Amino acid sequence: MKISACTFINRGMSLGYPFIESIRSALHLVDEFVIAVGPEPDGTRERIEAIGDDRIRIIDTTWSPDAPKGFVYSQQTMIALYNCTGRWVLSLQGDEAIHESDCAGLRDLVIRADADGRADAISMPYHHFYGRPDLVATGPRWYRREARLVRMADRRVIVPSDAQYLVNISGRRRLSYLKAVESNARIYHYGWARSLESHVRKIESTAEFWQEPPRRASPYESMDPSILKPFTGSHPAEMAPWLETSANRDFEPDPDFKPSRKDRRYRLKGMLERITGRDLSTTHVRPIRL
Repeated sequence: MKISACTFINRGMSLGYPFIESIRSALHLVDEFVIAVGPEPDGTRERIEAIGDDRIRIIDTTWSPDAPKGFVYSQQTMIALYNCTGRWVLSLQGDEAIHESDCAGLRDLVIRADADGRADAISMPYHHFYGRPDLVATGPRWYRREARLVRMADRRVIVPSDAQYLVNISGRRRLSYLKAVESNARIYHYGWARSLESHVRKIESTAEFWQEPPRRASPYESMDPSILKPFTGSHPAEMAPWLETSANRDFEPDPDFKPSRKDRRYRLKGMLERITGRDLSTTHVRPIRL
């Protein structure tokens, strides 16, 4: 069973993404990794080449600021996705990683799901690190699970919006969420554990792809501390170099935080979850059991 991975990256070095560690983490699982690399000459392509693994295939791309809001991320994902040759494909972004201890079980689940034939995908839960790599954002504001490992054989899969999730397309226009088997193998999301300086550079350099004016930001100051919980597990081994040298370390939740109307709404949702036991976060999958 051939499993591919795909991703896109542009300005990976200058924006502080752990893209090399992300790629290396997936190489514990996949037989091929297709990477759409954008045009900015900041050394990103050279760093990927230096990994020196013949399973990696680079596709040079251009990024158009004329694409609809955020859609360039979807476009770049689909360029890589449809150049994969595996029967199943893991869509992993440049600030995400998987744990080496999960890979054997994940491959076994792919084999079972493929033999069963009903599943379009395997959904994976998330650790969203926020501010520091020892804090995770929880609660219904954050997506908890996405179908990122998809079956491409006989499936028509596309990537809408900003590439957070994938969907099926039937006929010419009908979109539907993927039928997904649930896995316990997590995706470790480090985008919000990068340095504040890299966040500011990202907002300033990518605003054109969102049709927004450049602006400065202090994103860590705006998070409701009630949803931040200590992370007590282990990080993927491949993340160690980035965690040691590049992750943000000096964030402390604001004890005087004033919740906005949106924050209060999510706090209410969280309370209802605790009372009812229901998951009230946004979902983009149709769960099935093998």
